[in-house]
Amino acid sequence: MTELLAVVGILLTLVLTVVNGFHDASNAVALPVRFNALTPRVALWTGAVFNLMGALLVGLVLDRLISFEIPIPLNDAGVVALLCALLTAIGWDLLTWWWRMPTSSTAAIGGAVVGALLGARAAGLYDDHLAMGSYFSWNVLLPLLISPVIAFGLAFLLVVPIVYLVRHETPGRVNFRAGVVQATGAAAIHFGHGIQHARRTLWILLVLLLIVNPNLSRDSIPVWLTVLVGACLAFGTLLGGWRISYTLSARIVTLDPLRGAAAQTVSGALLFVGGFLSPIPLSTSQTTTAAILGAGSAQKFRTVYHATVLRVIASWVATVPVCGLVSAILFLAASPLIQVPAA
Repeated sequence: MTELLAVVGILLTLVLTVVNGFHDASNAVALPVRFNALTPRVALWTGAVFNLMGALLVGLVLDRLISFEIPIPLNDAGVVALLCALLTAIGWDLLTWWWRMPTSSTAAIGGAVVGALLGARAAGLYDDHLAMGSYFSWNVLLPLLISPVIAFGLAFLLVVPIVYLVRHETPGRVNFRAGVVQATGAAAIHFGHGIQHARRTLWILLVLLLIVNPNLSRDSIPVWLTVLVGACLAFGTLLGGWRISYTLSARIVTLDPLRGAAAQTVSGALLFVGGFLSPIPLSTSQTTTAAILGAGSAQKFRTVYHATVLRVIASWVATVPVCGLVSAILFLAASPLIQVPAA
């Protein structure tokens, strides 16, 4: 029974990966498509290729960045906890896509996993309280909390020297150069997205594979698994969740191509560098949204749509507690069927 549940978990993990690519595609393509730097088809194919490249880099080069911050019990309770977390994260991603909200998939799955484990503790099936403290330590939360602030500040400050440098250029030349930067930034964002989210997905898959085969080595990642994760991210990207693109390009702040280029530069750089330096995946959605807001705010006239910004921030704040609560409820509902002693 445990093996069957683990196989279902692996399938749900791949579904979440596709949904994640679909949900987060807008983070990189919204501005280049809005300002005609890329056509929608070219933007999505570029994103698919760079997501795949980022995932392959993780599996082939950066596999040491995949860590086990949360010790999942390698039994039925652990499998069910992951199943509840995956179902919750998939539902949250689809719901926020429908709401046109650029929310964090990383925060959703993290909150859902912790919620499921808290549900397991309440049911007497999990007693590793140290895991909760480890996950919510500053080493884990700090990158998620600070990256939007850094992205906003850098994008805001970057606008000033850029505007000064192009003050004597014609609008057509400025827009052309901004388009090139936006297209390059889109590739960097997708590449960083592939790095960030392949790490998380491979972590979940490795836990599930360890449940099926406890003798599996944690020191190396099978190449086929990395290719599969990258292919799922690429496929999801090709589906393109355009509903969120409208929010990022028109409903948060009024941008011109130059400020769009500044936003793409900052978010692309942070996600790429963060893929190598951050102990956990950064939120692509929060980083890109904050950079767009920061670049658009660096103008003398009023450009920010505060009602939409408040809705976006509210969705960010709600992600972890809502996903945690739903996942805990799902686990408690399923707990009578779990035939294992306390971990």
